[in-house]
Amino acid sequence: MNKLVAWLGAVIVVSGWSAAAVADEAKSQISASMLLRISAPISESREAAFDRAMKEPGPAPRRADGEVQPDGSVRYGSMVVTVNPCPPGTHYEPFPLPGRVRK
Repeated sequence: MNKLVAWLGAVIVVSGWSAAAVADEAKSQISASMLLRISAPISESREAAFDRAMKEPGPAPRRADGEVQPDGSVRYGSMVVTVNPCPPGTHYEPFPLPGRVRK
């Protein structure tokens, strides 16, 4: 009988404690911003990201000179500068607008 009374007493104490905890939770309102803050991934601070970026090695230096391609264009890394191989007057040039002086 003593074990039963002790067990019932423990159940009553635990249920009273959990009821108080549930009542305390019911008082606080849950907003959308709170849920977003809870579920958002943790990101590093701006200062920590800056410090980490400053410590990392930079990109490899590019060559100062370009590679001349067979068609006359020049490649500087991933950028290509094309040179117009046509002499002036041999390719299409639009007519000057009316009232403008032709150069």
